[in-house]
Amino acid sequence: MTPRLFVAIGSSHLFGLIDRYIGPVSSAKYRSVWSTGVPFREPIELDAPPGWRGEQVLYNTPVAGPPPMLKDGVLYIPDVLTGVLGHIPQEAEVIFSLLRGQEFAIAALVDDPSHADFLGDDGQMEPDRRWMSRTDALAWVRQIAEPLWTTHLALRQQFPRARIVHVPAPPPVESHEHIAANPEAFGQLFAVHGIKPFAMRQRIYRLMYGDLNQRLAQMGVVSLAPPAGALTENGGLKADFARGCLHGNELYAELLARQIREVLADVPPL
Repeated sequence: MTPRLFVAIGSSHLFGLIDRYIGPVSSAKYRSVWSTGVPFREPIELDAPPGWRGEQVLYNTPVAGPPPMLKDGVLYIPDVLTGVLGHIPQEAEVIFSLLRGQEFAIAALVDDPSHADFLGDDGQMEPDRRWMSRTDALAWVRQIAEPLWTTHLALRQQFPRARIVHVPAPPPVESHEHIAANPEAFGQLFAVHGIKPFAMRQRIYRLMYGDLNQRLAQMGVVSLAPPAGALTENGGLKADFARGCLHGNELYAELLARQIREVLADVPPL
């Protein structure tokens, strides 16, 4: 009997899974992804339930071009993105999407005293900050998440029969010290503007993904919750589970793999 196929596709948010279950993402075999822009596809073993086999598709987000654009009810998909999604085999029954996920990075990480804050679900906001209404905040985060939204519209359009599972970026790292010590590409911006307080970063993340996940659900895309074992009491990402200041590491990947196995165990045959 031919094994059923699941695929995990993404860019930097896929690094943890590759490092943990395949080999160092820094190895030479992945260099072509960054030098040529051509995605790299290979098997990935996540101890999936019997009858399943997995593959990963690693691509370079900037090379994939601008995100799709939804205008007057018509989705315009760049040819280069169509080519990226074309690396997913049509027989894939489940697609775990780690696509994009960086749109909110600067807005949520880099601080400036002039940045407005808004009331969270707990009724809290940072003192001495300019106030933003909840309506304006929602419009702002929805605009930030638009590339994520339209990219998943394209994925849904290209694979109408597959079960699509959105794997969100990890919640913000709670430790200010960890972010300062692992700034990735934001070092100069942090030096000038500082790092947003965790509470503000968390409010942005929760509002953005709360809205996005509802919109994705309306088109049949399921969103995973961040794995609880990687979170602090306040819901932030534990520093031990972070890769840099935005991503999950191999420990985080182990928890994602457990979630993936749980999803696969519950998928009926097509």
